[in-house]
Amino acid sequence: MKTFSLFASIHLFFVCTAWAHTSAVDIHAAVDTQLRANEQKHGIPGQAVLVLHNSNILYRNATGTTEIDGSTLITPKTVFPVYSVSKLFAISLVMQLQEEGKLDISAPASRYVDNLPQSWRTIRIDQFLNHVSGVPEYFDSNDFSRPFPPSVEAVFANLKDVPVSAPGERTRYTNTNNLVVAAVLESVTRTPYRTLVHQRIIEALDLQETWLKLADVPKARLVKSYRAKEGKTVPDLSIAWPDYSIAHGGAYMTLDDAGKFMSAVAHGRLVSKAELKRLWQPYQFANGDLGFFAAGWDYGRSGRWHQVGHDGGTKVRVRILFDKDLDDHYVVIYLTNGNKDGVWSSTLVDSVQTLIVPK
Repeated sequence: MKTFSLFASIHLFFVCTAWAHTSAVDIHAAVDTQLRANEQKHGIPGQAVLVLHNSNILYRNATGTTEIDGSTLITPKTVFPVYSVSKLFAISLVMQLQEEGKLDISAPASRYVDNLPQSWRTIRIDQFLNHVSGVPEYFDSNDFSRPFPPSVEAVFANLKDVPVSAPGERTRYTNTNNLVVAAVLESVTRTPYRTLVHQRIIEALDLQETWLKLADVPKARLVKSYRAKEGKTVPDLSIAWPDYSIAHGGAYMTLDDAGKFMSAVAHGRLVSKAELKRLWQPYQFANGDLGFFAAGWDYGRSGRWHQVGHDGGTKVRVRILFDKDLDDHYVVIYLTNGNKDGVWSSTLVDSVQTLIVPK
């Protein structure tokens, strides 16, 4: 009987080992196939994808080229603009300072920033974070030929007489919200925002392939960006964003650094897991409806999984999935340099997530 049990155990060990190996190979092949399908269906010139389960790499690959009809292949070392994913730096810093007791996100932002327009002075920090402040956009997205205000102070001055749309009553996504968040950070720490990001995130996490200025990016590794127009992939608009726009966009990252940042967040290296779980609750309106954001992170559910992350320019997306707590989590990074049909980044992430993350 003992001999049979030993044989059965050994047999089970080899069967399970073989299954695990085959499963990993099959998953990689399935995701490769999905990326090719996404590329063909949506006209994506190049893409890079990383999936982590806790600290383990489940998938890491890149396809396509850095520009249409180009010869330079996308690799995990290719640099992508991450657009509004840059907001997660400011958002993470606010959460960090909240945990350190240096600010209160339930307090009005005017407690820390004294030059906000009068009509903004009762709006709370968490309402700016969750895009329910009702404040207007600081630029005209339909006409980028118009000059940007020269400073954040000028932004606030220019908007002082523009009506605010019912703070706390509905979601209105604007980049102005993050200018306020960054101003709070600078006021509390008495440190320039770029310096804060470098000290508390880039240097703290040893992100050696993350840049906050285009001039610093190694050009040979940078993708050319495209957008959809009438069913075609055309070069993206070249916009001379002001320096202060780094509060809401303008960062550049490789696949591995994006994964490193998100993994550090999920492991509680910037903000404790307990504080993350407390803050990652979707904003609740007075009528009981839930908003789309949780302390600035976009929020959703997929079966038993909570999802938090952010889109960047509709071309890139980062996401953390967790069940009851962050001790068991997944990180999904999906970077592209454009498409022909305006496919939503969440659709691309979902197409990969379905193949890997347990239902």
